[in-house]
Amino acid sequence: MSRKNSTGLRPAAAGSTILMGALSASLIGGTAHAAEAAAANAATQLGDERQIVVTGQRPSDANPNADPDAPYRVQRSSNGRLTEEVRDTPRSVTIVPKEVLEDIGAQSFREAVRSVPGVTLGTGEGGNAFGDRIFIRGFEARNDVYIDGMRDPGVSSREIFAVEQIEIVRGPSSFLGGRGTTGGAVSLESKTPLDSDFIIGEGSIGTENMYRGTLDINQNIGDDFAFRLNGLYHNADTPGRDYVFSERYGIAGALVWEPAPGFTLAADYYHFRLDGMSDYGQPFDTDTQEPFDVDGDNFYGVVGRDFLENGSDIGTVTLRYSEEDLVEVRSMFRYGEVYNRYIVSAPRAPCRFALNADGSCSNAGPELPLDQWTVAVGSPQRNATTRYYANITDATFRFDTGGIGHTLVTGFEYSNERISNRRYAIPDFVEDGGGNQINTPTSFVRNLLDPNPVLGFDIPVSLDPTPPTVTEVDAMGVYLIDTIKFSPQFEALLGIRFDTYDIDQFQPARIFRGQPLPASQIGNGAEFVNYQAALVYKPVEPLTIYGSFSTSSNPSGEQLDATNDVYGGLQTGTDALQPERNTAFEIGVKYEPNDNLLLTAAMFHITKDNAREQTAPGVFALVGEQRSQGIELSAAGNPLPGVSVFAGYAFVDAEITDSADPTVIGSRFANIPRHSGNILVTFEPFPGFQIGGQVYAQSRIFGGTLGAGTPSVDGYVRLDAVARYRLSEQAELRLNVLNLTDERYYDAIYRSGAPFAYVAPGRSAFLTLTAGF
Repeated sequence: MSRKNSTGLRPAAAGSTILMGALSASLIGGTAHAAEAAAANAATQLGDERQIVVTGQRPSDANPNADPDAPYRVQRSSNGRLTEEVRDTPRSVTIVPKEVLEDIGAQSFREAVRSVPGVTLGTGEGGNAFGDRIFIRGFEARNDVYIDGMRDPGVSSREIFAVEQIEIVRGPSSFLGGRGTTGGAVSLESKTPLDSDFIIGEGSIGTENMYRGTLDINQNIGDDFAFRLNGLYHNADTPGRDYVFSERYGIAGALVWEPAPGFTLAADYYHFRLDGMSDYGQPFDTDTQEPFDVDGDNFYGVVGRDFLENGSDIGTVTLRYSEEDLVEVRSMFRYGEVYNRYIVSAPRAPCRFALNADGSCSNAGPELPLDQWTVAVGSPQRNATTRYYANITDATFRFDTGGIGHTLVTGFEYSNERISNRRYAIPDFVEDGGGNQINTPTSFVRNLLDPNPVLGFDIPVSLDPTPPTVTEVDAMGVYLIDTIKFSPQFEALLGIRFDTYDIDQFQPARIFRGQPLPASQIGNGAEFVNYQAALVYKPVEPLTIYGSFSTSSNPSGEQLDATNDVYGGLQTGTDALQPERNTAFEIGVKYEPNDNLLLTAAMFHITKDNAREQTAPGVFALVGEQRSQGIELSAAGNPLPGVSVFAGYAFVDAEITDSADPTVIGSRFANIPRHSGNILVTFEPFPGFQIGGQVYAQSRIFGGTLGAGTPSVDGYVRLDAVARYRLSEQAELRLNVLNLTDERYYDAIYRSGAPFAYVAPGRSAFLTLTAGF
């Protein structure tokens, strides 16, 4: 392997990968575990006979799946079930490599997907978890997040310090990932041991009291053993938000050992902790149905009570055996614990009148001046722990039958997930320093224009003595995927998967909205089959034209962070229903105008023709119909020597086409923009200096439950900038400026008629020093 640049810093020569990082000691990633990816890449990363051969200079920590000369362009998925290069895979696949993550300044999963067209951020609410909630092609995907191809249950706030690349497979994908995946799935692929030795450290300092440090160590011991260690510490306030901060730390260790030719053992452990302040944003004006025009820094929470804590401990072991290029067998085992704990204040519709003695709005009398309007904030909360264990065992065979080539993947997957969800007990009174008792209501009142969220004392909270609500899922799947090559011009992909899904949920006796509710236990069992059938035509080698048909299934209770159907959870009335079914058609073109650039275009049409709906109190039926259709465009790589591009555009037309409620027929999906697009361009005006920037834009979004209502937030255009300067062969400086114009915009809208809106971060800047040894 070429090791001309063993420090891991990006080469200074133009025409190499320009402004795409090579440093990448950013580790922690909300999920990076080096198991499947470590074993998957072991055959090309360890041992002399498996070395990666490249031309020119290549950073020692470079993404092994990326184009050596154009790291923005990832050539291959880390998912072993997708056996062909991205160019020849018959579906839309967006892969965001760590070099792009660096250049857009992303330091969390949420920040990374915020810049991906067609992937939309959503809100955590009272009925679903506060954390990484996303939509793909208009459909819920918060429980369709994977780590190295294995589902990562438990909604939380993920980091990306140990992530090599983020893969977004679009369109119904149950034949790959099991339940869900209506609009697609996202997998965070881990940093794994490489065949070069390096130590890379990064230190960042920036506005908003931002401090971040990462360390990436890769070492080879002999020809058959390698390990990689990533570490992170991060502490920063949220740009443009008073009192909101995040402190994070993590460690991710991975090793690969080859005890005998063809046999590898990979193991990894991921540990992550987050401590911060929860933030539900700002209230809406019920007259204009848009966010109130208040100071963007206004924080309506309760400093002294509110908090946010996330944690992950996940271990993975992967055994792999391969025989030349004919057979590869893999068995991947994982155990994980993920927790999400918080109390957050939800700013309700402002009160324009005098308050009653109990602090409630009188809703009568003369309207007060604007500077006397108030906002009441509640206390949505959660103490949820997800424990799970899972196994994927599969085999890949490559053979010919009568001159027709086959790459056949067949396998088995099993998982057990157990989610325990409790509430907190908030005391009615606390004592101040003088021994006086102070009332501590669950709802506080804030001035609309000048909220003062600081209590001046802490409210101690403890777990409510009520036993937790417990949800347990056993899921099993078997699958068969065959890529058939009839000739250099014609290929086909046929994939089928059979799944079983058994869910049980126990809710203890409890008080809900002042009413006692008895204990209950419900469950649902389902079996479903999903598939993809696709044809590929290559009139010339650089051009791929494909057509695909695929399906997916959504069983009742699929969204395990929820306990009622409004948010996708299980409840009485849905426990006897069969899964929702989704079908999709997609046609697309992928083209390489040169060796370092991939252009793609796709048209899609997704139909859910038996959507769950409540037809009467406590009565549910599969009677609705939803449709999402649109186009997607992308470009990744180097269009010219010294110029790198990562760009995309998505048009999503998603609406309710049939319903038991005729008033919602024709409504577009809530929280989904019709148009979204980005373009990141970097170039090197002279050796050693690189500069570039990103433009991201999206159109207006409307709030609502499923169908959009009248509350909305404007579309926006956000500008980011990046510059790099090479100090020496061992050191480099990178400057990121995010939201350059300090545009105030909103990520998502809560689903009520008087909602609140998530405020996106304001302008920030940080300087990063990278040193490699």
